[in-house]
Amino acid sequence: MRLSPCLLTFALPLVGQVPSAFVEELEPSTLSLPIRVDLAPLLKQVEAQVPLSPPNIETWGEIKGKPRSYFRFNLIREPLSVHVKGAQVSVRVVANFGMDVGLRTLGNHYTVMGSCGRNPEPPRRVMLDLNTSIGLLPSWGVELRQTAFEVTPLNTCEVTFLGFDITDQVTAGMKENLKAGADTLARLVRENALARQKAQEAWVQFSQPIELGKDLYLVFQPRHVRLAPLSTQGRTLVITPEIEAQPRLVLGARPQAETTPLPDLELNASPRPGFRLRVEADLAYTHASQQLAAQVVGKTFETAKGRFEITSARVWGDQGKALLEIGLKGRITGKVTLSGKPLSDPATSSLRLADLDFTLDSQSWLARMGDWIYHSDLQKLITDKAHFLMDQQFQGLRDMVQTGLNRQLAPNLRLSGSLKAFRVAAVTTGPDGFKSQAYLEGEVQVDMK
Repeated sequence: MRLSPCLLTFALPLVGQVPSAFVEELEPSTLSLPIRVDLAPLLKQVEAQVPLSPPNIETWGEIKGKPRSYFRFNLIREPLSVHVKGAQVSVRVVANFGMDVGLRTLGNHYTVMGSCGRNPEPPRRVMLDLNTSIGLLPSWGVELRQTAFEVTPLNTCEVTFLGFDITDQVTAGMKENLKAGADTLARLVRENALARQKAQEAWVQFSQPIELGKDLYLVFQPRHVRLAPLSTQGRTLVITPEIEAQPRLVLGARPQAETTPLPDLELNASPRPGFRLRVEADLAYTHASQQLAAQVVGKTFETAKGRFEITSARVWGDQGKALLEIGLKGRITGKVTLSGKPLSDPATSSLRLADLDFTLDSQSWLARMGDWIYHSDLQKLITDKAHFLMDQQFQGLRDMVQTGLNRQLAPNLRLSGSLKAFRVAAVTTGPDGFKSQAYLEGEVQVDMK
């Protein structure tokens, strides 16, 4: 069974604490878990329990509202036709019947005054439709509620001398049989514990840590279970509980499995679909320096003092600011330092620098040499090139999570998922590199046989 996409949120604790204002508030995760309940075996039981003919066939009975008028009939139904769509179950049966109408004379003798559907005439036909709706109870029980019953004559049996159609009276017994069959189906569905058994099995599995790699575990931490709209595939009822969880990644020893019991269903809730995996992204200053150097070293720019070449680039951070040291060679040789605010760029999943400007020390040095560098393209060149890719540092983690989201959890329960997008959120500086919240986004589904 394939499950709809769902929302998962993970937090990866790393060495060193990030200020609380840096942590983005995340919605709980939602994991859809369709459970299939095959109605075909139950419907076979109903077919066997609904008799082909109602009781008291070929027995004279009084016609309601017509004193001294009686009828007898013979009726046999065709196989039940069951149609399941969404939360609706419709049961249809076509019955063939023939009947006599007569007057009662002395004793228990009856004189036949008319008939229809009797040899040599073909039998009369009537269609009976019973509609029910499927509901799920907080205790995980499934119930079936009758909503409508319709009788549609396909060819009527009107007795002229009585002046009215007695089809309803002929079919009354079959209506009762069909209602009794629907009651049987409702009882069988209500007593079927498959939904709770499967949900309990999944709940236990999701409470177990999943090993993604050495000293790295995925823990779902399920909390609540809500119900998505019921659906059907043929004669299979698909009940889709949605498990709300607080997943996280754990570094270190294998964590203890949770033992919380399966909670009751929350029937009137609409969890947000989707999938997000939150981690804390580190970009070492050495890697940032290498990225920037690859972008700018060897570049030249024109100034009033002639052409200059960038010979080196180094990146570090201090008190929330990013610092870039740029080596220059030209008419004079030296180094300047620029400072900027590190920000995330969701469009490129990268870190960029805003408000980039020369530090006070560099401004003092440049003032002694003249203001020629302020009129050059150096500041714009560095600003344009100072974008640092973050997701390359997480390819190994992404691969492990991708593998962890595609595995067999139990003989009849398989977890499947795909990671599609990476984005960097708020950025701050640490002693060895930039620190950022990052999000792996994708889709997750569960297949249950």
